[in-house]
Amino acid sequence: MTDPTYLARMDVRHRAPPSPPLKRNPNPTAYEFTLTLHDPPGPFAHAKGFMQYETRLADPCGPDLGGMSGTRKGLHESIPFEVEQLAPGVFRGVVYTDLIESHDYFGLGVCHVPMVAARIEMWPTGNPDDTPFVESMLTEEIIAETAFRSGFLRSDYPNGGFEDTSAMRYRVGTPLRARVKESDLFNVEVRARKLY
Repeated sequence: MTDPTYLARMDVRHRAPPSPPLKRNPNPTAYEFTLTLHDPPGPFAHAKGFMQYETRLADPCGPDLGGMSGTRKGLHESIPFEVEQLAPGVFRGVVYTDLIESHDYFGLGVCHVPMVAARIEMWPTGNPDDTPFVESMLTEEIIAETAFRSGFLRSDYPNGGFEDTSAMRYRVGTPLRARVKESDLFNVEVRARKLY
C-alpha cells in the first residue's frame, strides 16, 4: 500500500513564495492578430483575447521549492487584450510579444518571462451555455507574421454539448483535419502582422 503522505510530500506548491508583480515593458513590440471566419453557421456576439506569458520550466531564476524533481517557482500571467469585431466574422486584437520585462524578480538572476501564445475566444450568442470557439498562435508564429487556415465543426455551433470545453480546432495540414469532411467545417483564416 502507498504511504498516504507520499503525494503530499511530492506536492511542493505550498513552499512557493508569493509571485512578485511583473514589470511591464514601456515600449513593447505590437502585432495585429486577426481571425476571419468563412461561411460560419451563425453570428458571433463577442470575443475576448489573452496573451499567455510564462518562464521556462525549471528556469534557475526561480526559487528551488525542493521535492524529488527539483521543482522551481515559475512566473506566469494571462493578460487580456481587447478584441473588436471589424465586420461580421472578422475579429482583430493587438498583442505584445515582449510586454513583460526581464528582471531579477527573486534575487537569483534575471527571469525571462516571454509570451508563449496568444488566443482569441469567440462566443456565438453570449449565453453561458455557448461553446467557445478558440483560435491561437504561438509567439514564433506571430513574430514570423504567419498566416494559416483552421476550422471548426458546424455542428458545434452554438453549443457542442460539452460543458466547459471549447470547440475542437481543425488546422489545415494536421492529421486531425484529414479525418473530417471539409463540408462539415467552417474555416477560419488566422494571421499576424507587425505594427511597431
